[in-house]
Amino acid sequence: MGRPSTGAWTVYESLRSYLIKGKQISTILSWSNQNGSSCGCIKVVCSYLNEISKRYVQLIYTMTNSSGQKTDYNYKLFLNEIHSNIGKGKVLYLQCPQSDRKCRILFKAYDSEIFKCRQAYKNRLYYDCQQTSKMNPYNDSYWRLDKHSKTIEKTAKRGRRTYNGVLTNKPCRFKRLHLKQWKMNELRWTLGVPKALKGLIKE
Repeated sequence: MGRPSTGAWTVYESLRSYLIKGKQISTILSWSNQNGSSCGCIKVVCSYLNEISKRYVQLIYTMTNSSGQKTDYNYKLFLNEIHSNIGKGKVLYLQCPQSDRKCRILFKAYDSEIFKCRQAYKNRLYYDCQQTSKMNPYNDSYWRLDKHSKTIEKTAKRGRRTYNGVLTNKPCRFKRLHLKQWKMNELRWTLGVPKALKGLIKE
């Protein structure tokens, strides 16, 4: 059994916010929580042009507080290009609007009004595996992989699945997820079984 909730947020519960070089595009993104219910939407303008001042991700959204008051937000997250440490190409980073740290992902958690990096939060943002019971990590990983594989199953099995005898990206990813899930299934029934139950299983 997992530990009782402490009120701490995980990175998967937080809202997270695509870029095409030389273009400016806009789209509407929406999120759903772990139960599949809609929990938010946002308009995103992604600009990745040659001029440094025109490399940004603009976020436009409205938040409603507990008393029903609505507040509109419209701000830019600037992009930074850093040379790759392997000497090939560049790595793109977002600049946190609060801490100015370079990061790959920004989160919106703990009723924050803006998206910011994990380090900018006073309260720590956790990964699921950091909150799970020591007896339950394999079981949690199994069900997380099961959820991911079901999400891409339809697209992975639709259309052309191979090219020149090689699996295309989606079917290949689907296969990898299934292999990982199979491994976690073995571990959760061996290493992940509580000591009190191990004796019963052997009998």
